[in-house]
Amino acid sequence: MLTRNLIATVLAITAFQTSAEEVHRSVDAEGNVTFSDAPVAGAVESDTVRIDPGTPSPGRQAESQQRAAEMIDAANVDQQQRDAASQKRQGSRAATKQELKDAEAALEDARVVGEGDRRGTAGGGSRLTPEYDERVRGAEEDVERARQQLQEAK
Repeated sequence: MLTRNLIATVLAITAFQTSAEEVHRSVDAEGNVTFSDAPVAGAVESDTVRIDPGTPSPGRQAESQQRAAEMIDAANVDQQQRDAASQKRQGSRAATKQELKDAEAALEDARVVGEGDRRGTAGGGSRLTPEYDERVRGAEEDVERARQQLQEAK
């Protein structure tokens, strides 16, 4: 929105600027005429001349307005694309954060020792089964993968 207004303002000022410009006409002792933005030192004659750029023709005005409209349209399309990309990134980050939370919860669940996760040993004790270790390792890998995806999304 700001970009569109800025472009329209700049184009309006530059395309339809009709203020007259003043230049100085100076004549030296030998009759040489010089036009400049300030009077020439040592001139025998010096006066100010107004240069009126005139009003642009209707065709030029229409052309300028068309160019301004095209620039505004292009700026709007660019802004819409940036907005859509930003929303997509924000949605992606939110989804990735949720995936990380889910993976961390699944890891906590995987670490809970349940029935069948222990196997008796010859000495009368017990130890965790390879299936338990594999379940926890897989959940840890899922958490790490989710953390990396979140880092990439940022």
